[in-house]
Amino acid sequence: MNRIMKSKAAGLRGSLSQFYDKIAGFDVNGSSLSDFSGLVCGQMKELGFDSVSKDKAGNIIGMIRGYEKKDAVLIMSHIDIKTDRHERLEGPHKNGVAGFKAGLVSGIYAGAFIKRALLPLTGDLIVCCLPRTESCDFGARQLFDVSLKAKARKIKGVILSEPTDFNVNLGHKGKMEYEIVVRGRLVRNFLQHRGINMLGTMFPLINELEKASRELPSDSNLGRSDLRIKDVRYNGYRPQEELSEFRVVVDRVFIPEEDESFILNKAKTIAKNVYKSDSDVTINAVLAKERVKTYTGMDILSEKDYKPWIMEAHQAFARASLDSLTENGFKSAFGYWKKIVTDGSYTYAQLQIPTIGFGAGSEDALDADAASLGADKVERAAYGQALIAQRNIGLPTFGWSSDEI
Repeated sequence: MNRIMKSKAAGLRGSLSQFYDKIAGFDVNGSSLSDFSGLVCGQMKELGFDSVSKDKAGNIIGMIRGYEKKDAVLIMSHIDIKTDRHERLEGPHKNGVAGFKAGLVSGIYAGAFIKRALLPLTGDLIVCCLPRTESCDFGARQLFDVSLKAKARKIKGVILSEPTDFNVNLGHKGKMEYEIVVRGRLVRNFLQHRGINMLGTMFPLINELEKASRELPSDSNLGRSDLRIKDVRYNGYRPQEELSEFRVVVDRVFIPEEDESFILNKAKTIAKNVYKSDSDVTINAVLAKERVKTYTGMDILSEKDYKPWIMEAHQAFARASLDSLTENGFKSAFGYWKKIVTDGSYTYAQLQIPTIGFGAGSEDALDADAASLGADKVERAAYGQALIAQRNIGLPTFGWSSDEI
């Protein structure tokens, strides 16, 4: 079976390379997303996917139908929409946009390899590409809660087409954005002396948060939690009440042992201790939200909270996936992302669907473009993903030869 799939992969090498080159220089933003999605849908149809559709969130859903209606496997990639906000983020606080085009192409061609090899499956292989401006936002919810709701219980596992250096990744840290809101009679003549007095009022809080960032916990697999001051906003002064308000916006990366409510309460406690001598000040810490307009014009209020997750290495889907790779020439091992955030924050942390990551490239190249990964590596990632899917939902083929197919 694997020899047949290898030969089909070789036969599609030219097609993969041409499509990869075609989208490599495509600048995906809000106005060009429709054209880019059209290219992806067209390529899926050309490769013989049994069905290709797009839902209300702009998610592209390609289907390779199985011979039976049992367990399904889902390959997930994403289409990252470039925004000004992404350009300003750094390090672990970036969206996790790491050469997304490589993951998109490998996911599509994994399905094509299985389709062309006529490998029988017990259930459907579903290949999805999710547009997003933030990691793990509304697209994943729309996909599972609406578009694939009828199939959700049959999904045996999810393959995240993300950079893993050809290892099988089993989790990553979470990421959240919150605001500390300080409101009240902060200082006399706050408005008239904004330059000095405002900074003098805000600095003690910022200083304490930076101190707290040096004492955050660490996980042996995922690494250390992190805290970064993203912005400070002065929201105005009410002369009649002599009230002022400012907000400190914080990007927080955290390990599974930490809880979102604990993080917010800790931030609130730090601020209260800073301003405990100011009796007329009220303090709160709230999860940040953003209003997002989808590809089809849906208006959604999205919380900026993406959960951490770790799946056990002995889980059946993870074990079978790694075995399928190592038995076919991959030097793979279990690993974890330490910098990027993926849709596993939803598929595993919330839905508890077995989830792994597998793909070409390194998460260290967060700003890598398509040209930084050759088509040969993308092809190898596609072949590995096809092996994983076939091992988990392939029909038994003992005794078959290539002449009998």
